[in-house]
Amino acid sequence: MKKIFSLLGFLAGYLPLLAQTPEGFVTGIVTNEKEEVLIGASVFWKDTRQGVTTDAEGRFAVPKRDQEATLVINYVGYTPAEVQVLPGEDKIWVEITGVKQLDEVTVKAKGGDVFISSIGVRNVESVTSQELRKAPCCNLSESFQTNGAIDVTYPNALTGVKEIQLLGLRGIYSQFLVENRPTMTGIATPFAFEYIPGTWLSGVDLAKGASSVKNGNTGITGQVNAEIVKPDQDKPLFVNVFSSTEGRGEVNVHLNKKGEVSHHGLLLHGSFVENKWDMNGDRFKDSPDRQQLNGMYRWKYDGPEGCAQFNVHALTDRRQSGQFRDIEGYQGPRFQIDQQNDRVEVWGKYGKEEFLGKRFLELGNIISGSWHRTQSQFGPNAYRGEQRSIYWQSLVQDIIGNTNHRILVAPSIFYDDIRENVNEGNLDRREFVPGLMAEYTYSRPSLRMEIPDLVIVLGTRADWNSRFGWQVTPRLSAKYNFTEKSIVRVSAGRGFRSPNVVAENISLLASNRSFQFSRPPFGTSQEQLGPEEAWNYGVNYTQKFNVAQREASISLDVYRTDFVRQVLVDVEEAPVNSEWTVFFYNSTGKSYSNSVLLNMQYNVLPGLDVKAAMKWNDVRATYADGELRTVPLVARLRGLVSLDYTTPNKRWSLNTHVQIVGPQRLPDNSFLPHELTHDFPVNSPTFALWNAQLTRKFGNNLELYAGCENITGYQQHHVIIAANDPSSPYFNGSQVWAPMMRQVGYVGLRWSPKGL
Repeated sequence: MKKIFSLLGFLAGYLPLLAQTPEGFVTGIVTNEKEEVLIGASVFWKDTRQGVTTDAEGRFAVPKRDQEATLVINYVGYTPAEVQVLPGEDKIWVEITGVKQLDEVTVKAKGGDVFISSIGVRNVESVTSQELRKAPCCNLSESFQTNGAIDVTYPNALTGVKEIQLLGLRGIYSQFLVENRPTMTGIATPFAFEYIPGTWLSGVDLAKGASSVKNGNTGITGQVNAEIVKPDQDKPLFVNVFSSTEGRGEVNVHLNKKGEVSHHGLLLHGSFVENKWDMNGDRFKDSPDRQQLNGMYRWKYDGPEGCAQFNVHALTDRRQSGQFRDIEGYQGPRFQIDQQNDRVEVWGKYGKEEFLGKRFLELGNIISGSWHRTQSQFGPNAYRGEQRSIYWQSLVQDIIGNTNHRILVAPSIFYDDIRENVNEGNLDRREFVPGLMAEYTYSRPSLRMEIPDLVIVLGTRADWNSRFGWQVTPRLSAKYNFTEKSIVRVSAGRGFRSPNVVAENISLLASNRSFQFSRPPFGTSQEQLGPEEAWNYGVNYTQKFNVAQREASISLDVYRTDFVRQVLVDVEEAPVNSEWTVFFYNSTGKSYSNSVLLNMQYNVLPGLDVKAAMKWNDVRATYADGELRTVPLVARLRGLVSLDYTTPNKRWSLNTHVQIVGPQRLPDNSFLPHELTHDFPVNSPTFALWNAQLTRKFGNNLELYAGCENITGYQQHHVIIAANDPSSPYFNGSQVWAPMMRQVGYVGLRWSPKGL
């Protein structure tokens, strides 16, 4: 603890330095004619390389000149502006009004529904709300259907759990954020993405590779940040109604009241699934029945005292699934599943610009608390959990000399109190993690283009984990622009995570296997699992160009993740004394992932956009027998082709995409009786899924949409091993590699009253 206090003491001593405004500088702000601040504008003295870029508030600081001189301001889409500055001037406001008409058209073309910023230093793919509307995005887990970067696994028939994969690894290795705030960890992990309804989203940012250390030392493969609609930017009243042939119904209502400086919002969601689909005839439901009530209250203040938010999020979610018909010749109890999750979360933010009266000094604070309870029965397996979490962070940001050099310092505290039981096993744990991070950003303005040509971010954090001790996390990100349309990005960094092995593998409870937290054969004592530790390295190259005077882009990602320590989930061991076991243990050798992604976009014709993505994954781990094997249920090859067409009058739009899923190694079932596994291949076959949606707009207030998922009806027929005998030790419903539902049609509407 002495080291923690030393770190906090360093921060306390550093704050006064941050509060000092540099003397001998000209400071100012750059806006457009609407007084909107311009971020990333280049500001430099004419005929020199002495310049800076504007920060997130459009502000800058450049060294003074002894004589009258000319400042040049460049910004994408605007004619360069020149301002005469006298020796005695130290504060100026620059307003750019000369819009370049040709560049303005170009900027609009760049503002696609999925884009990578030319300015951002990190490889972040931004998915807008318009992109989310191209598919039935009923919740966050369904918002990646048209995205080539993230893969979504197919929901388990018994539990309904589905998860993402990023850079070839499970979603547990990427950090989940809501408005740049870590959330829904621990026992909330299985359904975290399903607890954010789709209409609540204003956008999703996918950061690939080693990202910022500001939000903690997790996020080994990247971050998924969900932005929620703000009450001052959303419509006063918005209604979304959805129904599908799966037996699914959903209603979303947004209520917002906008004031001068204070705004209120209420987001409400109710959904259910009631069905008896059994398309493969195994007497088990292909999809769980579900009932969810979900709500969020938002208050936002934006006034002279700063910016503040207060939010309350509460939900209840229940799922029932499993055997619903008698099986001929089977006299035992039905294998049924009942899951209940309840959650309440409260969080607030406060930020202040020009803190302590200093122009570039900024202060930010985040605090949140949550309670989550789960009570579930998986056939004979009982799972109970309760988690209380607290998160606090303060951020102080300033410039060093001028706005080319920025420093961010942030202390933080994470606290988790988890009470967890599986049958008779107790997995209670507490984790207290105080930490301190610092991040330095250097931006070099360019005289040949209107954005910085070189940006480097160096960050590190030190955390003390009450379970695992000290953890130091260095990370580097850099971006270089050859031109405004030709960009290369690199990143490297370390990451840690505390395993929550039962919650993160909850689908394995839908079997008759026992859990063992040690290497096979059975150990006399259980080994401590984790923490997991890995290094991630990556490079991205993005090129934008014109073909037949229409915009096109190509992006190449190459990433590697090397584990220093990984917790493996081993379902391939032979039974001991006729008992089948899932083993959880620390890796004993190499564990790594290689991932290559090629993305292409092209505006073929007015209103017609084509996207294509190809991905190659190589994910391997060394198991207890010392063999380096391909990790099961990860497709080595994937592809995506998407076509989006909007009519000239914007009234009709057609969105269709095809996902191609290559072979996946299936878990080794050679120890099972042949009659149970003769239909299970060593590798799954390559298959394609085709989805389409048609949308009709009526003015600006009403949209009707209809579509179909899995149009060709591809289906995994044999999902549950030993489905005819649920009491068998071989019974297992966790090997899912393709959809279980054939065609699913849906309709919906989005409506807001006129005049509101």
